[in-house]
Amino acid sequence: MFEGAPFRLNSYITLKRFTAITAALQYTDKPPPTTFVDRFHHVRQMIDAFNDHYAEEYIPSWLSCLDKSMNSWLNKFCPGFMTVPRKPHPQGNEYHSIADGDDGEPIMWRIKIQEGKYRPKDASGQWAYPSKYEGSNAKGRPYTKTSSLMCEMTEPIHGTGKIVSMDSGFCVTAGILHLHDLGVYGQSLIKKRKYWPNGVPGDQIDRYFEGKALGSCKSLKQDMGGIPFYVHCCKDTKYVTKMMSTHGLLTTVPDHITYRQKPDGGWESFSYPEFLSNHNHSKHWVDDVNNRRHDPIGLEQVWHTKWWPTRQFTFICSVAESNAVHSKARAQKATATPQLEYRRKLAKQMLNNRIQDDGNRLASPIRPRKRARESIAREHDLVSQPPYTGRWDNSTNNWAQIGTQYCQLKCNTCKTKCRTYCQCNKKVTMCTACFGNHMGTVYNTN
Repeated sequence: MFEGAPFRLNSYITLKRFTAITAALQYTDKPPPTTFVDRFHHVRQMIDAFNDHYAEEYIPSWLSCLDKSMNSWLNKFCPGFMTVPRKPHPQGNEYHSIADGDDGEPIMWRIKIQEGKYRPKDASGQWAYPSKYEGSNAKGRPYTKTSSLMCEMTEPIHGTGKIVSMDSGFCVTAGILHLHDLGVYGQSLIKKRKYWPNGVPGDQIDRYFEGKALGSCKSLKQDMGGIPFYVHCCKDTKYVTKMMSTHGLLTTVPDHITYRQKPDGGWESFSYPEFLSNHNHSKHWVDDVNNRRHDPIGLEQVWHTKWWPTRQFTFICSVAESNAVHSKARAQKATATPQLEYRRKLAKQMLNNRIQDDGNRLASPIRPRKRARESIAREHDLVSQPPYTGRWDNSTNNWAQIGTQYCQLKCNTCKTKCRTYCQCNKKVTMCTACFGNHMGTVYNTN
């Protein structure tokens, strides 16, 4: 049953029943708003439940990575649809995701769907679901869209002094300062878009490092409203790596060495400084979770659906599944189980689950499922005899061959002319009316 593909699960549930259940599936028990349209209503409670569960049950390690994830969906008319060409699955919904990676086994512990222009507003024109990180904070420092997002994503670790590393998509000076106000040390790679971020004299830094040795490091320290703000810099071959933060040291990490090829074909190396070593260790953690949920085949590839909320459900299920695999590997201090192998074992144990809501395990064996009406109906079907045949011949165990193409026989019960029979017994000719009585008897007996 659990060997090969597809799995044969008819002893547990029929395809017709599974389809009926999925057709009635809902991901929220809250009524939709009446004064405005919320296109994310069906998934909002589900996403909140995921975040609340990890906030209550999981304590992230000292270093986390904030990045983006894609949930593939090809219908551009779904809420929040976007195309990100650099992603392996470029079309669908984008989620902001944060993960930590103790022992190299990352766990994604918070997600937030990117709503974009579909973010709902109420009848007064205000945001229907406002963030607590909007306007200005207690120190009068105004929030921006990105800084508000950074504060929301790190909410479970506020006041812990933990570190969050981010790519250049989050290089917003206000966001780093807001995280510092909330007791979180943020660090983000710096990249020039149209302009350099506030407080980052990027062009002057590049000129300063011209002619410096490979691996040379320097920090620009500034005072931003009473908060020390650093721009850490490290010279590379063709550029200067810059990172903004309110913490960090230039101390080199001896066992984290990188190599660069010189123009003459030789090699040279240098040790990463602490701030860059932390970033390079953590920058792939969100991607690792996403790679595992797609390896070797993602749930969204096998659970075909045309209902958008179900696709979001498969995303959350696959993230939880990947987290479970990595959590198991952490606890056992072993290599993570291959995803498909873990999924197969999990499915088998869930189908044979005997754990009750109170956590106790039933001692009695699982009873086999009663035969469904559908399986009974498959054994009883009114079919026509083949052409050029008469009655069933018991001696040859086959139909009697005759010269008339469609021979009319008589029903064994009511003597009505017909050439049909129930496939449970080819010997008995049966008309449509008698077949109905026959099926009533079968169902009452079973």
